[in-house]
Amino acid sequence: MRRGRRRLSLRTKTGYGAVELGMSAAEVMLLFYLLEFYTKVIGLRAELAGFALALAMIWDAITDPVMGGVSDRTRSRMGKRRPYIILGSVLLAFGIVFIFSRPDIETQAGKFFYLLGAYMLVNTSMTIVAVPHAALAGEVSFDRNERTELFGWRLLFRTFGFMVAVLLPGLLVIYFEERLGVSRTLASRWIGISILATGLVTFLSVRRIDKPAPPLTISLGKLRDRYSRAMMELRGFFRGLQSVATNKAFVPLLITYILAYIGRTVNTSTAIYYYEVRLGLTERQIHINVLGLFTVVICLSIGAWVFISRRFGKKAPAFWGALGLGLSTIVIYPLLPPGQVLPPMLLGSVLGGFLVGSIIIFESLVADIVDYDELKTGVQREGLYFGFWTMSTKFARAVALATTGILLRAIGLQEGQLEQTPETARGLAILYGPVVGGCFTLAAIAFLFMPLTDAKHERIQRLLRRRRALRARHLAATEPPPDVEIEEEPFELPHPL
Repeated sequence: MRRGRRRLSLRTKTGYGAVELGMSAAEVMLLFYLLEFYTKVIGLRAELAGFALALAMIWDAITDPVMGGVSDRTRSRMGKRRPYIILGSVLLAFGIVFIFSRPDIETQAGKFFYLLGAYMLVNTSMTIVAVPHAALAGEVSFDRNERTELFGWRLLFRTFGFMVAVLLPGLLVIYFEERLGVSRTLASRWIGISILATGLVTFLSVRRIDKPAPPLTISLGKLRDRYSRAMMELRGFFRGLQSVATNKAFVPLLITYILAYIGRTVNTSTAIYYYEVRLGLTERQIHINVLGLFTVVICLSIGAWVFISRRFGKKAPAFWGALGLGLSTIVIYPLLPPGQVLPPMLLGSVLGGFLVGSIIIFESLVADIVDYDELKTGVQREGLYFGFWTMSTKFARAVALATTGILLRAIGLQEGQLEQTPETARGLAILYGPVVGGCFTLAAIAFLFMPLTDAKHERIQRLLRRRRALRARHLAATEPPPDVEIEEEPFELPHPL
């Protein structure tokens, strides 16, 4: 089934995407509320909070390609990806509750190290789930449109998780009369339950896709051979990293996503501050009228972006989506009048929600680029590519978090206080508007240098089908398979410059 042509069932597609709900809810809680929770409720200084989050993200980024390589080589009765999906879900559920608990610590240093340790636990747990799960998408289907559908289901469940994480804390704040500490802690417990439930659904749904493999057996007589094989695999791992880092199609796409991710991180980290301090909105208005509407629009836009990518290809829609998001952010958010939700705020939520939906195209392109790497090298390395992808984006988040903490301190944000100065409000408008929008605009420009077009990818897949068919025939023969040339001329993507 791994590379067959049978269409995936709706049950498999939805089950595959389900775990994204729990992971997304946890991630959104961290992005929107963690900096706020530790500055307002715990009383940690903004620059120290940003630095702790950045250090934890760097550790998390280092573990991503390692996790990809480990899952690529895992052999167990449950498969090579599924064991990590369920293990990581359990650890992540515990970690999200732990990080939103109020420690009995008075000193700034103690609060800093508590946040650092808790965030390292959460991020490591998320890596254990996310990297094998993302790699599985490239294995379950060889059809490029079906891959887009898979990432569409992922984004749909991710958006549901976004909705849970945005609405639940806000509703709890309203119920508990603006007691932020209580609402955030209770919300983290409910999200922990959702992580466990959705992780189990995905674990069970992909059991026929992630094929079981016989477990490795180790005997004393073969330890030397095992050691030699391990060293060969380690050298192969580093050669794979070199190949990933020099891939002509992957590098521009990675730069694009890093720039967009920096913008997204600054956006989500400052969103609550912007709406409260700059616009003077209440918790109810922020979570229901603004963020809730934004989430609904993202859900509705997913089908539209899948249709657009089928009709017009992937490259043009992805470019125009990122560029439109950047320019609209630069123009709209510095000009929004304080205290008014309708209609300008609704316009920003609707337009921004629709344009954010184009993200499914960027992520689906990674699986297409893995096909290009396989054609060049003859090796299937989905886990390594998606591990490197998440590693790089987490480095970007680390930089963005550290910078955001410093900038919040620079514009005069005071920890542990609800009231802020007019200078701080103006600074938040600059951060949330031109700074964030500039990142999205630069991402769109970088994407122009990504050379993988739809026509080239279709050709790549035709060549891979021929190669696999020839290999299958040779494997069925009694003689060892010779090296097979599948083209008369070397196949290379042209340099975009």
